[in-house]
Amino acid sequence: MSTLTDRYVFAALRSLPEGARADIERELRGSIADDVDARVEAGQPPAEAENAVLTELGDPARLAAQYSGRPLYLIGPDLFLDWWRLLKTLAVILTPLAFLGSAVVQMALEPGDPAGAFGAAIGTAISVLVHLGFWVTLVFAVIQFNGTRRKDLGLQPWSPAMLPQVPRKSQVSLGDTIASVALAAFFIGVLFWQRVGSVMYLDGEPVVVLQESLWSFWLPYVIVLLVIEAGFAVVLYLAGRWTYAFAGVNAVLALAFMVPVLWLLSTGQVFDWAFLANVDWGADASTWISGITAAAVLFIGLWDIGDGFLKAWKSGRSGHVPAAVR
Repeated sequence: MSTLTDRYVFAALRSLPEGARADIERELRGSIADDVDARVEAGQPPAEAENAVLTELGDPARLAAQYSGRPLYLIGPDLFLDWWRLLKTLAVILTPLAFLGSAVVQMALEPGDPAGAFGAAIGTAISVLVHLGFWVTLVFAVIQFNGTRRKDLGLQPWSPAMLPQVPRKSQVSLGDTIASVALAAFFIGVLFWQRVGSVMYLDGEPVVVLQESLWSFWLPYVIVLLVIEAGFAVVLYLAGRWTYAFAGVNAVLALAFMVPVLWLLSTGQVFDWAFLANVDWGADASTWISGITAAAVLFIGLWDIGDGFLKAWKSGRSGHVPAAVR
């Protein structure tokens, strides 16, 4: 468990340029230690002394802005950090929801135009992002113009209890985990959509891309693998780091997908080539489509396996020491 000082220093340094962090960290730690020692000598318990010193220093993001000479005056220094945190939170939550909602509605209204639905969903997401930026900024600007202060709004004053935990250097990021789960869900959705509709249209007519016989075993097998991959990503995130055991599991999952798919491609059991009769892609279209697909599957599978073992090796070398106190 990291100390409050470690957490405070980490929060203050993370937005500063890499080259300036070492000097500022020494200065900041020295200042905190001196103030804590003075309070302890005056009879205050160490934990209370540390908490009081950090409370007097204030929000580490504000302190970092002072160190870097970066003024917080877009909205006003008193409300700037509240505006920025609220805007980021709303953008992260509402923009993806707007994209997904728009995509689902557009696909339901125009099932024959998936590209159009995707484009409309992107446009909706951008529009939501722009509106969020405008309206949240406008509300805070009006509040600032009226002279309202944070204390007038009942906003909780900053305290050391609000400090983030110091992440481990080998920690698996939440962003990577969400991306892995979302990608698995996306491919599962594409497979089921191919079952009830199509991911490819020619002259407005749906095209069967995958052979129907695959649904007897291989496509359910792939869907189960994707669900396991998503679960593995969550377990990896909860564990917090790559190990050689996790790398081994990752390799097994990659091979469990790569080997059968390459075999199916080599034996011509993946694509339904009937649609080629309606397009002019050349006599050898089936050959180069299968070749490109096989190369992509092989490259992604080998890269995934190598990346897992590389991350496990780096994690072992780091010794799992918190980055801020290294």
